[in-house]
Amino acid sequence: MDEKDIEMLLALHQTKSITRAAQMLFVNQSSLSKRLQLLERKLKTTLFVRSKQGIRLTNAGEMAYKTAQQIYKLTSDLKATLQQPTTGVQGVLNLGCSIEFAHYKLPQILATYHAANPNVTLNISSDYSRKIYQALLASELDVAIVRGEFVGGVQKRLLTEEGVYLICQSQSDRANLRQIPFINRKTDRYFQEQMDRWLVEQQLLALNHQNIQVDNVTSCVDFVANGLGWAIVPEIALGNFKGYQEKLKFQDGQNFTRKTYLMYKRVTAQLPVFKALQAMLWQNKTGS
Repeated sequence: MDEKDIEMLLALHQTKSITRAAQMLFVNQSSLSKRLQLLERKLKTTLFVRSKQGIRLTNAGEMAYKTAQQIYKLTSDLKATLQQPTTGVQGVLNLGCSIEFAHYKLPQILATYHAANPNVTLNISSDYSRKIYQALLASELDVAIVRGEFVGGVQKRLLTEEGVYLICQSQSDRANLRQIPFINRKTDRYFQEQMDRWLVEQQLLALNHQNIQVDNVTSCVDFVANGLGWAIVPEIALGNFKGYQEKLKFQDGQNFTRKTYLMYKRVTAQLPVFKALQAMLWQNKTGS
């Protein structure tokens, strides 16, 4: 496979469509189809199955895609390593980040990083932490910033640990939690388990039937600020919240906290683009 074959396989895997892949690569659909057919003849196998819904990888296609992905990453890493001594840090950094951290913290971090490393190309994706973690395991990312507890397969370092708060519009609402809606949100299993533990300890798990479910912490805080109920949220989301806040502890005296980790594979630790990011994060963390 040459470089164009690799770009083609990556684009087809991402888009699941010959038309959209051709648009992404700035070629016409006919040329892309011919290149795919030529590659399949070279490899003496079918890589994609075509249907009205688009295309999907065969087993052989999955193997070819994973190989192309590895070659692309190795080539990018090599270019970054070779260019670094004479021109400063260069290369590509594929960073995945939890939705919360991406919204509240990442823009400032990346602004500082980009100012110091203008020749690094940043590919940023944000999603729920479990999906970001899975993408890291699949080598689709170089580094991940995730919230919550995920174990196995990668290196990780604690980035932040913050308090978790009960919030409502006013202190008078605090005494009437059972009479006003609880605003819950989609989150990872670990945080949900910790939240359920606190609710059980406070005999608040069996709440009224007026509960509100949202899909992100920003909406959760906004709903509370507008008097729609109460919620349990991490400190990261409370920068502009003016209502009642109560830092939570469990019955055993342990603080209810939310941790954020920097996660990466061992091979990534040697990349100049990653070393620059890690150094900056830890410099900001220690305040030095």
